[in-house]
Amino acid sequence: MNQKRTRVRLPHPKPGKTGRGAWVFLLIGGVLLALTALLGWTLVSALLEGVIVTRNRAGPKLVYSQLQQPTQFYIELLWQGTSTLLLGALAVATLWIGRVLMGAQKKPR
Repeated sequence: MNQKRTRVRLPHPKPGKTGRGAWVFLLIGGVLLALTALLGWTLVSALLEGVIVTRNRAGPKLVYSQLQQPTQFYIELLWQGTSTLLLGALAVATLWIGRVLMGAQKKPR
């Protein structure tokens, strides 16, 4: 006997909306992108002025001059630049996830 003919189809619930939280991702991505732009601006200003301030949370903040302490200055510039790029990548990934979720809300034709 064929199973397709004897099987009774059960009612299934309709799938829920998949893109309900897309606006949260877009909001967080926008904030992270703004923070990345501000951090990039501080790095450019530090490079133009020749003075950089460390971003440590514990202990005193240190100031490195490009003329007096070039090694520490460029190491701190490289460290802050790397962390800014990572934050920018996180912002772009968050915006991309939000865009994908917004696309899931649209109904196919």
